[in-house]
Amino acid sequence: MATIGQSKPTATGIRTPLFILGVALALLAFLLMLVFGAIFASRSHQAGSVRVVIASQDIAQREPITADMITYGTVSSDSLPPKAFTHVADLTGFAAIVEILKGQVVTSNIVSSNQDLLAGATSSFLPIPTGYIALTLPTGEQQGVAGYIAQGDYINIIATVNTGLISATSPRAVTRTVFTSVYVVRVGPESTVPRQGVAQGLASSLTVLMSECDAQYVTWLTLNASLKYVLLSYHDYQQTPPPADSACPPTTAPGIIGPTQVEARWGFAR
Repeated sequence: MATIGQSKPTATGIRTPLFILGVALALLAFLLMLVFGAIFASRSHQAGSVRVVIASQDIAQREPITADMITYGTVSSDSLPPKAFTHVADLTGFAAIVEILKGQVVTSNIVSSNQDLLAGATSSFLPIPTGYIALTLPTGEQQGVAGYIAQGDYINIIATVNTGLISATSPRAVTRTVFTSVYVVRVGPESTVPRQGVAQGLASSLTVLMSECDAQYVTWLTLNASLKYVLLSYHDYQQTPPPADSACPPTTAPGIIGPTQVEARWGFAR
């Protein structure tokens, strides 16, 4: 019987299509994983909204924060600043350490209830404008608003003088404001001891800025009158010292200051 010749498929011919199919499936799986990975990654990085406290108006440095100055706003979780306040009530009793702009997120590093931080950091030199000098005045609880005067405040100086020092006619005690908007550049003596927010008691002195001419008048009043200081509202604070009295140039020291000069300037005995 004759045998019919039939070619058998070789092993190589069988494996080639399977190999191609395997490569195609692997490539497809890789592409699918790449697509799904991109989708999941984009979903995981989608930022949610977080409610935070923001300034509803510009808040000046050292200005106490009240309810009308702040409100709620939202930011994405990706842009949420560290230690941002999320409740308005948490800012009760706080004030701004630095200027806070309208719309800015309020964080714990720009506000404080610690008066030491609000007073500002001291430097190795006093910031004295041209034409002015620094003068230290004595103070105390009754004289200096119970210790509430802080660095950066503005005060008025009230003097009570016995007119008998000026005129022998009808001597009496009279009182009037002699200086206004006097800038307090330091409170108390310079200290190297860190305060760390602990109350240190009342300061015994205030260092203020004024012209040398005014300083001589203040020195006379300190020795011959009773002085008291009043603290101005922060709404009335000035960014620069008030202009010097035209009769008392800031860069010119007057001659001798006595009762006659004091009376001519303020008229205590009138």
